Amino acid sequence: MIRAAESRHASKPLLVPVTALVLGAVMFLTAWLGAGEPVMGLVMLGIMLTYAAVMRFGQRFETVQILGNDPPLDERHAQIQLRAVAMAYYMVLVGALAGALWEVSQSRPGAFTLVCTVGGLTHMISAMVLRRRV
Repeated sequence: MIRAAESRHASKPLLVPVTALVLGAVMFLTAWLGAGEPVMGLVMLGIMLTYAAVMRFGQRFETVQILGNDPPLDERHAQIQLRAVAMAYYMVLVGALAGALWEVSQSRPGAFTLVCTVGGLTHMISAMVLRRRV
């Protein structure tokens, strides 16, 4: 079973770097053509190129392996990934709640309120679904 998962992911070693390059190009074109800010687009493209290079050429480092699209090497890596996702979720939640409170105080609910609503509903629904499956 482990060999099947390894062979499935071994054929996609460039998935994350190529995705980063495509997203960087989309960010550049959006900033340049949509907002008229080619310098901001180049900065965003540079960030994504750096990320793609780290993900492609840094595979010998454990931290990069954990960030990649590869299956976890052991239970420790799986726990690190799970905790990292949870921490990122909580940080996005704190930022979205602060923004939503600011929007409500200005009597203009907007994007932060939408992010809080979608995040809260997704959290509740996924908890109910996972409760039945696990």
